[in-house]
Amino acid sequence: MTLHFEVISRFQDAANADSLLYTPLNAGLTSRHSRVYTVDIDGDEQKAREYLLSVLVDPIAQIFSEETTPILDGALFRIDYGMKAGALDLEKEAIMQNYRGRKNLPFTINNLKITQRVYVFGEGDKESLSTRFAKDVCNPAIHNWVIA
Repeated sequence: MTLHFEVISRFQDAANADSLLYTPLNAGLTSRHSRVYTVDIDGDEQKAREYLLSVLVDPIAQIFSEETTPILDGALFRIDYGMKAGALDLEKEAIMQNYRGRKNLPFTINNLKITQRVYVFGEGDKESLSTRFAKDVCNPAIHNWVIA
């Protein structure tokens, strides 16, 4: 069974997207960021969901969605990027260490995938802008990414 969570700050507004680039575009674009967690589990789905939400979400400062569709709409494009297999992912390691430290959980985490999601809002040529952002945000040596 696969559980899916997209987590985003409740209090962070869209910021100037130029901060993501090595050289600013001054195109009036804004961005917001979220994390997407995809977790393959066996066992008690409800207990796994409760555990994961307690570990992944700060209920005061963050909101989450369990839908596979993006939590925000209206973006010009979004970039979903994550670590390549074999690259050190400290957040994933911390989550899995917490999980392994718990005893007698009625579920098993078989796989955890963490994806950073960058939403870019505004107007312009989606193809050229998304290519430029992906080039500056993602490192091809350690990241896989998809532009949507």
